[in-house]
Amino acid sequence: MAMRLFIFDMGEVILTGVRTLERISRALGIDERALKDDYLIYDMALMDGYMSAEEYYDHLSRKFLIPRIDGDPFASYFSPDVNRTMLGYVDELRRRGHRCVIGSNTFKPHWDIIMGYEGRPTEHFDALYASHLIHLSKPEEAFFRHIASREGFDYRDISFIDDRRVNTDTASRLGIETLLYHGPDRDEKAASFFSRYLS
Repeated sequence: MAMRLFIFDMGEVILTGVRTLERISRALGIDERALKDDYLIYDMALMDGYMSAEEYYDHLSRKFLIPRIDGDPFASYFSPDVNRTMLGYVDELRRRGHRCVIGSNTFKPHWDIIMGYEGRPTEHFDALYASHLIHLSKPEEAFFRHIASREGFDYRDISFIDDRRVNTDTASRLGIETLLYHGPDRDEKAASFFSRYLS
């Protein structure tokens, strides 16, 4: 079988339990819905690397009248689990000659932890494309164009695994094969998806 490029999302695919806003809202005494609504305004600026976590904390302090935000809440409340099943697929795909990369929306506080995380999940991959470092994020088509160009693959020879439909929809429009890794049957769907490349 010809070599394919597999692009794996990090959050809720390789690492699970990555959500932090609920814990941050409790710690800072901010209504969870209000914090989530506010965060969505700045999400892409953070993910694209044009706004630092410190700048966002300054904004939160002013908006929600919090005299001081200590430490780095995005990092302090980030404690995901490694999805060993998905890493097993990565290892086997690479053993069979395919190329596997991370393509993730993330920002510095989380990425710094991920890079040193227990078990070193990032070391299972051939390359890492983090949105805050390449200044592009999903679901923009430019995110996928960038990775395809850097890796030297046509869209028809790329598979993309992500937990958000808006991201897989964009990839599908470009002609990229996708797996929406979401829902109670996500592991069954993954087993069926990867079986064609591992049988």
